[in-house]
Amino acid sequence: MHSTSRRTCIVFNGEIYNYVELRAELINAGVVIAGGSDTGVLLEAIEIWDLGAFQRLNGMWAFAVWDSMRRRMILCRDRFGVKPLYYRMGDDGLAFASEPKALLAMYPQNRRIARDVLFDFLANNDLLVSNNSFYEGIQMVPPGHCAIYEPDRHTLRIERYWDYPLGIDESMSAEQAVGEFQSLFEDSVRIRLRSDVPVGLTLSGGLDSSAILASSSAAGLARPTCFTSTFGDGELGELNWAQRASAVVGAKLTQVPAFREQWMSVLRDVVWHMDGPGYSPAVFPLWCLMKRARAEGVPVILEGQGADEALAGYPQYSVLSLLEFLRGRGPARTPSAIWSRISGLHGTFSFRWAIAWLIRETSPSMLQWHRSRVGFNSLMREGIRPPMPTRKPVMPQGDSVRQRLLQEHSSSILPGLLHYGDAVSMAHSIETRQPYMDYRLVEWMFRLPTRFKIRNGESKWVLREYLRSHGMRVIGDRRDKQGYSTPIAKWLASDENRDVERGLVSGASPLTEWIDPKKLARLFQRHRSGALAADHQLYKLISTQTWINRCIDQREPA
Repeated sequence: MHSTSRRTCIVFNGEIYNYVELRAELINAGVVIAGGSDTGVLLEAIEIWDLGAFQRLNGMWAFAVWDSMRRRMILCRDRFGVKPLYYRMGDDGLAFASEPKALLAMYPQNRRIARDVLFDFLANNDLLVSNNSFYEGIQMVPPGHCAIYEPDRHTLRIERYWDYPLGIDESMSAEQAVGEFQSLFEDSVRIRLRSDVPVGLTLSGGLDSSAILASSSAAGLARPTCFTSTFGDGELGELNWAQRASAVVGAKLTQVPAFREQWMSVLRDVVWHMDGPGYSPAVFPLWCLMKRARAEGVPVILEGQGADEALAGYPQYSVLSLLEFLRGRGPARTPSAIWSRISGLHGTFSFRWAIAWLIRETSPSMLQWHRSRVGFNSLMREGIRPPMPTRKPVMPQGDSVRQRLLQEHSSSILPGLLHYGDAVSMAHSIETRQPYMDYRLVEWMFRLPTRFKIRNGESKWVLREYLRSHGMRVIGDRRDKQGYSTPIAKWLASDENRDVERGLVSGASPLTEWIDPKKLARLFQRHRSGALAADHQLYKLISTQTWINRCIDQREPA
């Protein structure tokens, strides 16, 4: 699309949710805007405010803007990397795309494994931590950055336009915390309901998706359509909780089964759309859910990604909070207070999870021992050393919980989840929108003191309070954090779909540069016999080999 003046031209993937407010601001300043789309508003905003426009945008995006007056190309990616943006810089210029496969069609010589990136993923579970793709020579514009290319000089520079807030608002009261969360969260949901096509929701019955349902209903989304995952072999997942949440607002709940016999064929499609391997088998039920939403005629879906990594929903945060309390000083550290904290941790998470994370955080040697039994270290050939983990620096302000949240929201967990979520939804032409990724809400959540995230033994306390005040006390009081689990351990132990396993242990895979096939065969066997639970590691390897087969060796048609 061209701007009204024809000075700028844009290609754009994503959605600017606050385009209505930006359009009014530009018109009041005398700007002529043709049409009513968010793309037209974006173009005029960039002409008026230049790079300063990016800080005003609320949404998800990857776009490229050519400015004919300044003779420069601007590539820009949203603050958290919801939308992907890849590029290749060569002697012949700059090429960019939403997916590596588009660049590989132009430059087939880049269809080579980026060995360092893959090794880091296999050994350290680092997915999209660096700005390199899994293909040699193909990179990504980092989240919260823009890349400015000047073809006359053949120069490319990367500039940051957004970062996480530095300070913490320690003066905030509990009442203020609940009120401010409600205001920001509800406005985030409100602007994400703007659509000229039907809008639905994913619903697990957990805190995150149930809060979106409550807010959507309050905003006027009448009898919303919700989709929840089950499994075809009788495992119902969180169906009972999803039914409870949907009943509160009278939502239409659609159960979407994911059948075991389909998971390997779906994985072959998933890695093609992701253009890389992954570590989460949750892509399979998500694939089935998005496919069903498309068939039901619901092309826009609200979902709850990003709440755990900002409001401390995982067990490691509660464990860190407990340890920080135990190491502190003062009269508050009484035996009854200590017991209250420990019982609160056990009440929210399973005993197994709580103990596992306590060991992980307090005993690095035990973690290394575990990895030597079932992790990638247990499979490596003699003489191979794992790479050092790639970790982006985080800001030092705040306690250990906030520092871990910053790391996992910006680097080690959330980017990988956003990547597979976008790839799987767009494979079915579904636009997913994430209210917890509204930058105003994220900035506020990272200024929020930890005591309002983990309080009285409860994780995500401020979100629970929101649910309790909006007719969903039964959900807000949930103490059985479960994560998005799949029966992958059982499926991997079956005798079905073993073709990828055979390829791995035969020694024909390029992964045998690092992996001893005999050790891998033994790990498969021990998992199948029930002696070890190695499903996470085995899934990651199967996903990687499937990507190599499909995208590097191109053994199957696209």
